[in-house]
Amino acid sequence: MTMNLDYKNGLLYTSITLTYQGKSAVIEQVIVDTGAAQTLISADAVFDLGIYATPHDELTIMSGIGGMDYAFRKRIDRVTFGSFEVHSLPLDFGNLDEGFGINGIIGLDILVKGKFIIDLADMIILQK
Repeated sequence: MTMNLDYKNGLLYTSITLTYQGKSAVIEQVIVDTGAAQTLISADAVFDLGIYATPHDELTIMSGIGGMDYAFRKRIDRVTFGSFEVHSLPLDFGNLDEGFGINGIIGLDILVKGKFIIDLADMIILQK
């Protein structure tokens, strides 16, 4: 199965589906980032799923060109990206700059595990 990529403002946008405690939601406006080691989802985008920081969550430090910030890590029941599905995956959740309209970053943790190929000529992502 292939998924379309939307190239805008120099970024590759797609969507991902998260399932947590029996609730599922499609998270739109997620960018594919081969420079990110770990997937990061906006905490605001998943609050309705019941995903929020608790004292039991692991805190992580996100670092990148924009500087450093904190996120919380939570094990998600199911992550679906196209036809790729993985269960009990730890994901990071934090604050993303709302000015860019980004709800998350799909990093190498999912891209490598799913053996994804990014086809920039046709603006699609597919599994090998």
